Amino acid sequence: MGIMREKLLFTFVLVALIALPTIASVTTEESTDAEYLINSGYSQVMAEDIFMQKNRVTGKPIEPLYEKSQNILVRGWRKFYSYIDPAIDRPDRLHHDIKISPSMSDL
Repeated sequence: MGIMREKLLFTFVLVALIALPTIASVTTEESTDAEYLINSGYSQVMAEDIFMQKNRVTGKPIEPLYEKSQNILVRGWRKFYSYIDPAIDRPDRLHHDIKISPSMSDL
């Protein structure tokens, strides 16, 4: 019986030592950092949205993380398509003040 308990204890310690590096500590500040999000597989748009929401809550100035360079045809097509399809997220979705009363800009 004593040998069985020693083997069981040894196996438990070995598994605990192997699993120890997987219990890494990541703070909330690190997990909402744009670079961390992009390295974790999220898109630049998602990282920018989280960055802007975090800045809005903390009262810091809101400015875009990345410059989006598109030619005039792509910008025109996106404006036209987002006008026709209201479900499309427009670039100003986080850059405008939300008003309670509806207006023409909501269409």
